[in-house]
Formats: sequence, structure tokens, C-alpha cells
Amino acid sequence: MPNDEPTPGGRAAARQAAKKRGQRRPKTRPRWVVPTLLTAGAVLLAGCGGAFLYLRHLDSNIQSDRLGAGNAPPPPGQADANGRVAMNILIIGTDSRKGLGGGYGDRQNIGLGNNDVNIVLHVYPDKRAAVALDLPRDSLIDIPKCTSKDGKVSPAVTHVPLNDAMSRGGPGCVQDTVQALTGLKIDSWVLVNFQGVKDLTDAVGGVDVNLCSPVDDSGSHLDIPAGPVKLTGEQGLQFVRTRHAVGDGTAIGRFSMQRAYLSSLLRKLTDKGTLLDPTKAFPVIEAATKSLTVSENIAGTTKLVSLATDLKNVKPSEVEFVQPPTAFTHDDPNPNYKEKNKLVNPGARDLFTLIRLDKPLSGGEDHSGGQPTAPAPSAPAPPVVDPATVSVTVLNSTAQKGLATSTAETLARLKYKAEAGTGAPKNVTTSTVRHARADQKDAALAIARALGLPESAVVAGGPGTGVVVTLGADYRPTATSPTAAPVPTAVPSDVAVHQADETGCTKVK
Repeated sequence: MPNDEPTPGGRAAARQAAKKRGQRRPKTRPRWVVPTLLTAGAVLLAGCGGAFLYLRHLDSNIQSDRLGAGNAPPPPGQADANGRVAMNILIIGTDSRKGLGGGYGDRQNIGLGNNDVNIVLHVYPDKRAAVALDLPRDSLIDIPKCTSKDGKVSPAVTHVPLNDAMSRGGPGCVQDTVQALTGLKIDSWVLVNFQGVKDLTDAVGGVDVNLCSPVDDSGSHLDIPAGPVKLTGEQGLQFVRTRHAVGDGTAIGRFSMQRAYLSSLLRKLTDKGTLLDPTKAFPVIEAATKSLTVSENIAGTTKLVSLATDLKNVKPSEVEFVQPPTAFTHDDPNPNYKEKNKLVNPGARDLFTLIRLDKPLSGGEDHSGGQPTAPAPSAPAPPVVDPATVSVTVLNSTAQKGLATSTAETLARLKYKAEAGTGAPKNVTTSTVRHARADQKDAALAIARALGLPESAVVAGGPGTGVVVTLGADYRPTATSPTAAPVPTAVPSDVAVHQADETGCTKVK
């Protein structure tokens, strides 16, 4: 399903023109960045200072919940030449009507609500650029077993909408679900509800948007003309909720509206007039801290300031918005899912891989920071093993469905007597290759190499008489592993990449 293409403007137009001339666009002076709703109050506080009592007041505004819902996270990205790794922040927008006095329908929805917006902000290792990856709420995916803050356990489910995750274990379950789906390790998350969008829009003095055509949506009640418009708080909420009158009428199509809003908000927050004017800064601080629920590892103004410091060199021109390719599920056997969507592979998988490997998406500057180099050690020749004499059982301890079967099939193609096993242990972080007998060590080493696992994964004392492979959260087929698909070299053709500094009108039809 193709993404919409906006009419470029501002630095985006200059960037495109420079590419056509074969020139690099000139460097701009770094400015502070506040990625969407996450670090607004923190960055402003860093710029304006604040008394101890005011810090305590702000701390009392911020609510928090735990990181994760009981599942082992995937490994972090590869460190660059300076030992830095990418950072992933999950931004969750809920449809909770809490604080709205019964407005916007669904009066009973005053709890956590559903995770209707799921955006992963992937910050590159050099902390100078970021990608905002939008995961549509109606995507049919698998949700792992989740344990909520109060200890309630929700079993794993398959083929359900992504926005069911919140109800199965809170924000931590959304985190674990996104991790299992994308392979990206989420370092922290932030949650904002309807009221938060309204308050923050008003706090910055309105958000400027520019649509190529008018929008009149009966569902959200948004009615604005084409051209530049400054949104009030009420309109800001209507704007990000609008879907019936834009694109294909679904949550996929309204990403163009949400992208336009968030890009403009980011530009507004990084503007000197907001950062340096206390009359503007402090209302934003109040609105942001009151609106946010954050993961416990970034709870508190001092921690948010520290996070903001890490992001201070990211400019709007270096923030890109993407959405994986999707297709409608009109033929789904479940009648309730005929208006949902699914992620289309290999495009979606390739996009996640490019982001996970810190590859540039728009052909611009490489922000991975370079990879560490070390002299290759001289390794002894691998022992000769006859795969036909080795029995292998593969256990899947990850949330990725079918991984044991696909891995066993790969080993079988290499002539091993391999099969998927049952009764895999839960929450295994590190993959192992266990061998029952001492004379099977060479075979276990060969299997580890075939699967891209380190030699340290080989462990003596496995059960039974054969080799047992247990796939843990760290297992990622590598480019040299027979189980891996080729590493993509470019963004899939049906994925559009948009920069946060685009100021031309946004196409909504």
C-alpha cells in the first residue's frame, strides 16, 4: 500500500535540488531537538533552569510504569567505533478519554485505553539523527505473553490487532510486542492521551499545519481549509484523530496527518522563541509533565533532562518519518478483521532490518558512527563433521513464531537430522547449543557457526543423546548465516521517507 507524497518545501526542497546537482546540502547550525511529546519539558527545563521546589513540583506531575512486561528484550544494536549504540524510544498515543469530561464518545474509556499510536523513535549512535517508525494500530500481529504491573498474566495470542496490546499488560506489553515485531530493543517509552495532545498544542501557542486540500471529517469533527492553518488545542486533537476524510480512510492513511502535526510541533519546540522565552517555556513544561506517563527508567525531571541532553544535536532536518508497507485483510476468515491490515514482507522486514542496522534511509549522511575495527584473529580450521550423523533438536524460546521450525529446516538443508522440539524454556536471553557427549563438541561448534552463534554458545551436558539448540532473545540470523535473508541495501520501493523539516503542503487525498 503506497504512502502519500507531500509537496516538498523548505530545506526538503533544497535537499532534493542539491541531490539533482550532485551536491551535498550545506551544514546547518545544530539546535536543540525535542522528539515529539517525549522530552519537551525536560529540554526546556534544561534551557531555563528551575528552583528545587519547582523540580519537585514537576516530578509530582510525572507518572510512571515499569519497563517491559516480563519478556527478555532483543539485544541492542551494534556499537560504533566510539562504543555508542542506537537508542529506541517508543511513543504510545492512547485513545483514553480521561480528563475530557465525557467528551469524544466512549465515556467509559478513562483508563489506559488502547495503543492507537505506536511510533518508535530510533536515534542513531552518533545522536545527530533519528527515524520515527510508525506501526499502524490495526496491523494484525502476534502479542507475546505479558505480565501487568499488578501481576496479572495474559497468555500469548496470535493474529490480533496491535492496539490490543495495551489491554493485555499496559505500556510494557506494547513495548514487548513492538520488540518482538521489529527486533528493535526499546530503551524507554512514553505514553500520552487525548488530553495531553490538547494541552500541549495550546501550551506552544498552536501548531501550524499546511494541507494541500480542505478536510471536513464527520468522525473527528475537524473542518479546516486548504493552506496554512494554526491549530488550537481542540483542533490539534481533531487533526491527529482524523482518518475518514484523509487517505484511504484508515489509521494507515491518517499517518500523513500525524506526521504533519508532529513535524510542526518539533519545529515549534526547537525554535528559539519557545526555548528562551519563559512565558512560553513554562506552560510547555507544565503541559508536558502533566500529560506524560513514562517508563520508570526515565521517570523524573532530572532523568528526562539527561535524556534530552543525549538528543540535543538532533535537528528537524535529520528526523525522518517512515511507515512499513501494508495491505488490507479483506479476505481474513475472521469477519471482525476484514477491515484491518497486515504488514507486507519482505518490505516491512527489510525496513526493520535497515533501521536495526543503523543504515541511512534517504541516501544522506551515515549516522551509524562507523563500526569498530579489530585485526581478525587467526582461527584454526574448523573440524570436519558429517552432518548426516548428527541429530539436532531446535527449541524456540523467543516470541517469534515458527523460528524453531524454520531453523530446523535450514539445518536439514545442510544435511543435519534436525527437527523442531517442544517444551522450550521461557524467557531465555542467550542462545545455546548443548551437546550430550564429549565427542559431539565438534558437531555443536559446526552447528553454532552455521547459525551465526558465537563459540561461547556451545555448552556441554545437554539432555538426551543429540545436540539441542535453544534459540534465545539474542538470536538474530546474520548476513553470513544460512538462515538469514540478504541484508537489504535500500529502502523498499513502496516505503516513502519524509523529513520533519518539510514545510510544503501535506497531501491528504
